[in-house]
Amino acid sequence: MKLNDRTWTRWCLVMGMLTALGAEADPPPVNGAQGSRLHGTERFETVNIPLESFEPAASPLGIACTKSALMMGGRLVGSQSCSGANPPVWFLEGADLVGTSFRAPFEGRSVKLTIEEVRCHVDITGPAVACTAQNLTDGKAFWEYRVTAATEDSPSQPLCPTGSGFALASPHAWSTGGELLPNPEYFTFACAAKNEGTASQPFFVGGGVIAKCIDWGYAPWATTFPQAVALDYHQLCTRMAMADYCGEGRSNTLDGTPLKFMNTQEANQLITGDLPATLDGYSLEAVWKVDDCGGVRPLCLGKKRWDTLPLEATCVNRKLVLAPRPTRPCESMDLSFHATETLLVSYSLFIDRSLVTFMDAATNRYVTTTAVTVEPLTVEGGSSVTGVHLDLDANGVADVTPFTAQRKEGPILSPKLPVDIRTRMGSFIKPLYRCESTSGDSLLTDDSQCERLPSYVLKALNGDQGIEGFVYSSVSVTSTGQRRPLKLWRSLRTPVVYVTSTQAPPGFLFVRDLGYLPAVGQLPGRDL
Repeated sequence: MKLNDRTWTRWCLVMGMLTALGAEADPPPVNGAQGSRLHGTERFETVNIPLESFEPAASPLGIACTKSALMMGGRLVGSQSCSGANPPVWFLEGADLVGTSFRAPFEGRSVKLTIEEVRCHVDITGPAVACTAQNLTDGKAFWEYRVTAATEDSPSQPLCPTGSGFALASPHAWSTGGELLPNPEYFTFACAAKNEGTASQPFFVGGGVIAKCIDWGYAPWATTFPQAVALDYHQLCTRMAMADYCGEGRSNTLDGTPLKFMNTQEANQLITGDLPATLDGYSLEAVWKVDDCGGVRPLCLGKKRWDTLPLEATCVNRKLVLAPRPTRPCESMDLSFHATETLLVSYSLFIDRSLVTFMDAATNRYVTTTAVTVEPLTVEGGSSVTGVHLDLDANGVADVTPFTAQRKEGPILSPKLPVDIRTRMGSFIKPLYRCESTSGDSLLTDDSQCERLPSYVLKALNGDQGIEGFVYSSVSVTSTGQRRPLKLWRSLRTPVVYVTSTQAPPGFLFVRDLGYLPAVGQLPGRDL
């Protein structure tokens, strides 16, 4: 990705044009949804496309031509200069790019990317803006492209297999760890999400967070913000949208999780004093910051996010490194002290909860529950359960019990799953009921009648109908992703004692499968 003088001159000219045009984008706060991929291209996530590889669909016969392409903010423009032709130079944009192609390095070989169709982009914040010459020049409208990808040893396939099937063109390159690499000689195709809901209740599926962040007003080019600040905000936005807490290009959320966010200035206008734990029904997730080395980490996590982190989260068995490691959750942070910093504050409707198994070693009894509290200064993430305690009364304070945490089973879907998501998932999910015996033993099962055991009854809390959460009812054996089966076990020594777990506790006999735990980084129900 070496830069030459010609490219830098071309880039500076373009950026000067954009600054003069005063392109603008309305910044959030706005409701959206988190995602699990940067580009949304799945197999081709690591592809960065050299602009110099541009190949027009056709050239005048018998005439020598030179070709080039460049990004003008969010506009992909190709040109063809042919000596002796009339006119001597063609500029290609929008529908004129149909049939053109690019070739990018991929897995030690290359992939050919061909633009098959072009249409005006309708962003996820709405309303639709027509792709007139003026709107395109002002940066208020963008083209989106249906692209196919073909390698030397495989047939052509859609570049965007999920979402709308179309992609935005976005300048610069990306590392495999999700780091934005400013380089005007490269661009990427960022797949756009698809609204599978309604106009009044949208539910955007698939696509990548690069395209979402552009729609949300945090594009990687000068708009409301100067170029350098715009790049920082775009990087912040993509990390936030993926819940990439460790800055490694890895999602720690369920795709489609509802999200609300704001920058520092907006937050300070809205909030006085410490950050509230909730905002319009959304729970505080994190404050995101660009560190001195240009990396992005959460400055802190919200208390509820600590309490709900599933097994796959926090970098998988490695210490969650924040910037710096917090002495308290975000609820204790006063943003007025960060008024001039480039920050994003995210609030989320967490649709996943961490299911944790606890054990009383003296009685060999177990409790499997999402009712936990976490010590942020102790927990190091991944499968570690140090600092995870029972909080059955949900008061945020660890219960005094003989039970100690044994294992994070993984995530389950929240009992407060938004109605639109629950309706969409339909029969793909089923409830996991909370039961308790007269002797105080607990049981999680998919049977609302508590396995018809005479000593057990359904235990409802705060009108939740005894539902601890939701699990997959079935999975496709051919689909990708980690979905562990949740099982019911019975004690060999004490037949009325049961445990719900993904693994067999010592001295327990398998009874039956209850369902499957969803996979972090995938949309629940999309791949079933």
